[in-house]
Amino acid sequence: METGDERTLKGAGKIEELFQNGFSIDSKVLHYIDSTFSNPSKEDIEKILTGESGFEKETLLRLIFSPDESMQILIEEFLEEADFTEEDVKRVAGYLSEREIHGKIIFPDERGTIKVPVTPVLLGEFIDRLNISVKLHDKLAEAVKFIASDRSRTLARVRMRNARKEFAGTRLGFLCLFFEKMGSEEESIFDVCLESAMEILQETDDGSDIYNALSGKKAASFRSLMNADRFEELLLKNNIETLLMQGVRPVSVDKEAALGKMEIIDRICLAVFGKTEYYA
Repeated sequence: METGDERTLKGAGKIEELFQNGFSIDSKVLHYIDSTFSNPSKEDIEKILTGESGFEKETLLRLIFSPDESMQILIEEFLEEADFTEEDVKRVAGYLSEREIHGKIIFPDERGTIKVPVTPVLLGEFIDRLNISVKLHDKLAEAVKFIASDRSRTLARVRMRNARKEFAGTRLGFLCLFFEKMGSEEESIFDVCLESAMEILQETDDGSDIYNALSGKKAASFRSLMNADRFEELLLKNNIETLLMQGVRPVSVDKEAALGKMEIIDRICLAVFGKTEYYA
């Protein structure tokens, strides 16, 4: 069995590797940078990120150095075997802070890459968000073995690690059944269904009727579609100004997304519970 010091060194090495490999700037963060700092050059950004502390600098650093699922997937297999404790987490953060590591920032345009020092505070927040000391319930650890795709299995573990509350009661039972019944689905289908399943579980408690919660979500999507259809019918007979004067509120619904959500809920309910609710 590894000692705490051995886990600290290995864990710190994995996390430092994430900073060395770099953080790719996505379109949302890029838009924030260009709109907030008036399309700054590489040199301008370096000055901002290495200059005096301020709200804008700290906000930007937190946006950039925030672990996403793709990063967590890279280290999940290691974390599964390492069995970190909360004390280990503190030791990892302390060790990395003493090393004064730098993080690489990768832009998708001509600005290329930038390396900036990572402060102890930023490191601590980054490590906290990795949730490396979270332990899966034994039943869930067994249930994920039903997931056929290696990537989907790892993704499921990451999302459970990131869950705001532990799984117990009906939530635990549902998730175990979900993995067992849907684990053989294609990766693309499983991942989308997993996202919806985790979303509903974050909104329920350990005594909730999960089938009713899923059906309620489907009913809400159906009502949105019906309201959108009724509003479109009214628009055919009246202009928008008249409808507003009559107190009719405009309805805007992404019909394709709403229908997609209903189909996903149907897949989950039929697979896990053997039934679903139908609407004409």
